[in-house]
Amino acid sequence: MASVDGLITGMSTTDTINQLMQVEAAPQAALKTKISTANKVVSAYQSVNSRMSSLVSAAQALGSSDAWGAMKATSSSSAAVVSAKAGASPGSLSFHVDKLASTQVLTFTGGSITSASDATGSPAVSGATFDVTLKDGTTKTLTPTDTSLNSVVSAINGEANLDYKAAAVQIGPGKFTLQLTAKDSGATGATKVTAAKAPTGLNLGGAATITVTGDDAKLTVGSTNPYSITSSTNTFADVLPGVTVTAAQAQAPADAPVTINVTADADGIASKVQALVDNANVVLNEISSQSKIKTGNVSAGALVGDSEVRRIAQDIMSAVSGGAAGLGSGGMTASFNEVGVSVDRKGVLTFDKQKFLDAYNADPAKTEKYFDSYTDKAGGTAGKFEPGFDTSTGLARKLETIGLTASVGVTDPTQPNKAKQGILQSLIERNTNTISGLNDQVTEWDVRLDLRRTALQKQFSGLEVALGKMKSQSTWLAGQLAGLG
Repeated sequence: MASVDGLITGMSTTDTINQLMQVEAAPQAALKTKISTANKVVSAYQSVNSRMSSLVSAAQALGSSDAWGAMKATSSSSAAVVSAKAGASPGSLSFHVDKLASTQVLTFTGGSITSASDATGSPAVSGATFDVTLKDGTTKTLTPTDTSLNSVVSAINGEANLDYKAAAVQIGPGKFTLQLTAKDSGATGATKVTAAKAPTGLNLGGAATITVTGDDAKLTVGSTNPYSITSSTNTFADVLPGVTVTAAQAQAPADAPVTINVTADADGIASKVQALVDNANVVLNEISSQSKIKTGNVSAGALVGDSEVRRIAQDIMSAVSGGAAGLGSGGMTASFNEVGVSVDRKGVLTFDKQKFLDAYNADPAKTEKYFDSYTDKAGGTAGKFEPGFDTSTGLARKLETIGLTASVGVTDPTQPNKAKQGILQSLIERNTNTISGLNDQVTEWDVRLDLRRTALQKQFSGLEVALGKMKSQSTWLAGQLAGLG
């Protein structure tokens, strides 16, 4: 119902109703404030949770054999590229790249046609079909769309069980013919593609001839009593255990040999430790930012006073300051400072790379234990780390457990059906449910306030009408009294 503003009273009915509605809406405004605060809390939890997930990934990167078995391979020449798998044997090898692998190519140079697309003037097939020999030695008849060279090429390439692929090539002005290229490089591929296996029934001058001979790549090792290594491709696997060499270019006889070296990738491992420390600091910084108290004009964090996130931060710090049990002299607890990880006076984790490298070079196995060690618990899976169940000793394992417990949760392997929710996930869910309930209340208030506004508009409109009647009656009465005088 529309209100009538002050026709009789001169009062702004709309303004009066709006002021009354502000008072009526105070409880709803309080609910909206709660929702805003709760949304900030959820966003803060999600931000911390995201950083915890990154910490878990960094910790897990140091909890694998690939990380600690990482090897670094180098080559002295661009003639060969070298790579090494985790756990590859360290060592050195020199060799000469004699030749690269080549792929057999056959060309019907004995005849040609004037156009690759002409199916009538110069057909590529004698009849409507031609025969090919498949990989298993059997013969198959192919029927091209028409008798043009392009259709022959399409028919050959449409047959998967062949040792070659086809192309139409120009061997001179107005001279086109069929070329076959082996699908496999090297000598083995060459033996599969011979003139005897070429298609028959073509108007292309009989059998195909060899245009490029398929040959193996070859490396020669040594000079006094040399030996050779061959490969059907340019890739040579396991020239040293776990080491792959890819020949990039053939060398001239007088070129210096290629020398490859394979060593433990200590720098790569150190980078992973640095990433672990960096991610832990990111989590601590985020928790500190989200839980800071109000200072001057700086607002308090959304998680100020939150004991759960404060405990997560304390657990991370304790994981470092608590050291590695059993790795010290006489089985005592050893400080992670021995491998370069410590906490400074400001509560920031630091990493001394050189100290780590010195420790790793002196004793790789022990250094690994500072990060990747744990004790199996009875009832669990032997030899498989189960966060939150097995006893963590290494720093990466400790932080992995803390991170998983906080983010996605950890499950007791003896009770696999009782999955636990992560602390942060639980808090996010709880606050999200609270927000949903508050939003429902706000919606209910919208209905309630609409009804109240309608009622007020009706009351004020009724008042205007009543006063209007009274005014009319007063005017009439005054007129009557005037008439009596």
